[in-house]
Amino acid sequence: MSFSLSHLLRQSRQRLAPFSIQVLLPSLALTGLQIFLISLWSQEDDYASIFKGLTQWDSHWYLGIVRQGYQFVGFDKIAYEQSNVAFFPGYPLAVAALSRLLRVEPELGLYLIAQLFCWLMWIYLFLFYRLWQIPLLWQVLASLIILVYPSSFYLVVGYSESLFMASLLGFFYWSMGLDSLWPSLLAGIHGLAMSATRIVGLPVAVVLLLRLSHPWFWRASAVVLALSGGLSFFLYCQLRFGRWDLYLEMQRYFGPSSFDYLAIIQPRTYAPLFSLGYWQSLFSFSEALGDGIWAISLSQLFVPLTLGSLVVTSLLDGWSVLAGKSRRWQERLGLHLAAWIMFSISVAGMSAVAQRSMIRYCLPIHTLQVLAWLHGIRYTDFSFIPQQVRFCLGSVLRLSYWILALVFFALNQILTWRYVQHLWVA
Repeated sequence: MSFSLSHLLRQSRQRLAPFSIQVLLPSLALTGLQIFLISLWSQEDDYASIFKGLTQWDSHWYLGIVRQGYQFVGFDKIAYEQSNVAFFPGYPLAVAALSRLLRVEPELGLYLIAQLFCWLMWIYLFLFYRLWQIPLLWQVLASLIILVYPSSFYLVVGYSESLFMASLLGFFYWSMGLDSLWPSLLAGIHGLAMSATRIVGLPVAVVLLLRLSHPWFWRASAVVLALSGGLSFFLYCQLRFGRWDLYLEMQRYFGPSSFDYLAIIQPRTYAPLFSLGYWQSLFSFSEALGDGIWAISLSQLFVPLTLGSLVVTSLLDGWSVLAGKSRRWQERLGLHLAAWIMFSISVAGMSAVAQRSMIRYCLPIHTLQVLAWLHGIRYTDFSFIPQQVRFCLGSVLRLSYWILALVFFALNQILTWRYVQHLWVA
C-alpha cells in the first residue's frame, strides 16, 4: 500500500513539473507582466490603491449590480439611466462570490476576479500550445502579439474581458474531444460562463453543432448547458421584471437604431476613413493624449483592419484545405466561425454609436485568429506554394509581424495611459 502511494506521488510530481514549466509559470508570468505594465502609469504605491483608483465607466455598473442587484425602474430616459439590466450577470456574480469568499470589498473584488481569469485565459492558451505541440518560438511570438494588443490591458481591470475570454478558450479547448461525460461537462460549464458574460456567447456556443458527429449526445449536451447561461438571464428578467427582453431594450436606448444587421457591409461603417481630417486627427500625438474622440477614431480603424484580417485568414486557410494540404482543419473551423460571429455581432451592435468600443471587442477575435493561425501553420504542408514564393512570403510575414508588434505595443501603452487618466478608451 505504501509502495503504491509513494509510486503515485512520484508519478504526480513527474507530471506536475512539466505542466508547471510549460503552462502554469509562463501564464502566471504574463499575467503579472500585464498587471505591472498598467501599474507603471499609476501614481499610487500599493496594489489596492492602484486598481481601486481605476474604477470607471462599466466598472461602476458592475459594482452596482454586485452591491444592489439588478434594477429596472421604468421606460423613460431618467429611469433608463438608473437601470443596470444592460449588463450580463457572469462577471458581477463571480465578483460577488470571490468578495464574500475572501471577505474583501467588492471594488477590490472587481480586479482580483479579472486578474484570476486573465491567468486562466493564459493557461488555456498554453494548454492549446501543448495540445497541438507548438514549437517554443511560435509560442513566444503568439503570446507576444496577444500581450501587446492595444486593448489587452482590459484583461486585468474591472471589466468582463478576462472572464469571457477564459471561458471562451476553455469552451473550445474541452470541445476538442467530446466523447465522454467529463469533456462534455467541462465544455458546457465554460460555455455557460461564456454566454452568461456576453450575449455573443450564445451564438458562439451553437458553433459546436456544426460538428455534430458521433457520439452526438455529448456534443449536444455541451451546447445545451452552454446556452443555459445567457438564456437564464432572460428568464430572470421575465420573472423579476415581467420582460425577458430588457437587455435588448436597454441596448436600443443607447442609440436610435441599435442593431444594424448589415453594418459589416454598409458604406457608412467605413465612411470616416475616407476623410482627410480623420487621418490628421488619428496621427496627432496631442489628440492621442487629449480627452477628445481619438480613441473612438482608433476603434473605427480597427473595424476594417479586423475585417481584412478575417478575410485573409479565411481565404488562406480555405486555399490550403482545397489544395488538400491541410490536416485536422475541422478543429480550427470553429475558431474561424466564432471569430466571424463575434465580429459581425459587435459591428452590428456598435453601428449606432460610431463603432466606439470595437478595439475592445476585437480582442477575443484577435486571440482566436492567433490560435487559428498557429493550428493552420502547424498542420499544413506548404509544398503546394512554389519555393521562391514561400521564401518571399516568409520574409514579408516576419517583417510585418515585428512592425505590427511595435505598433500594437505603442498603442497599448497610449491606451493604458488614457485609461489610468480616466480618459475614454473603449
